[in-house]
Amino acid sequence: MWYRRNHLIHEGTKFSIQEVLGFIKGYVQEIKFCKKNLGGIDVFLKNGFWKPPGLGFIKINFDATFQSDSRTSIVAALARDARGEIRGAVTYLIEDVADAFIAEARACERSLLFARLMGFRCLEVEGDSLTVIKKLQARINDKSILRSIIIHIRELEHYFDKVVYLFVPRSVNAAAYALAAEGRRSRRSGLWNDGIPTSLSSVLERDRKSSIETIQSMS
Repeated sequence: MWYRRNHLIHEGTKFSIQEVLGFIKGYVQEIKFCKKNLGGIDVFLKNGFWKPPGLGFIKINFDATFQSDSRTSIVAALARDARGEIRGAVTYLIEDVADAFIAEARACERSLLFARLMGFRCLEVEGDSLTVIKKLQARINDKSILRSIIIHIRELEHYFDKVVYLFVPRSVNAAAYALAAEGRRSRRSGLWNDGIPTSLSSVLERDRKSSIETIQSMS
């Protein structure tokens, strides 16, 4: 579906009425898939709360900003443990990016490279790009424009004991988005070894408090 969409927008390729209708049908199905899956998820997502990973896992939230005029993207990855403590963060500049979907896929790819560098073994990789997460969960041969990135991500999985991919709404992924935005604002590319920027303080504190309160209410 997105292969045709990108050729239509970026290359001006024309398609038949049947192909256009097929694109629309596929887009509607994706929206329905999103609504169906969000309707059955747990209380954290229903209330827009970030959920800590399971014991022994590191959760990495990823996101990306994209500027079509310069064809550049700042991708971000934020790692937290089961207590909600920050275990690392990175922002990275990527050039010659065709669109926002590729930017999100690159952000996921960068998350695994970051996790390997940090020595993490068990990962929950979480993002708000339904397209990217669906492709990684499907475990089938991908034939879209994201194919080469998906293949590389699968190759990177071999460096870990376990990798799980999770989709969340943008509101739950706010910390990763804020980190990407801060990376673009400060033009910073690399590990944030000197600490997380203060611009993330409020959203990180909200995530921490919300997850603690929800866990207590369920116990």
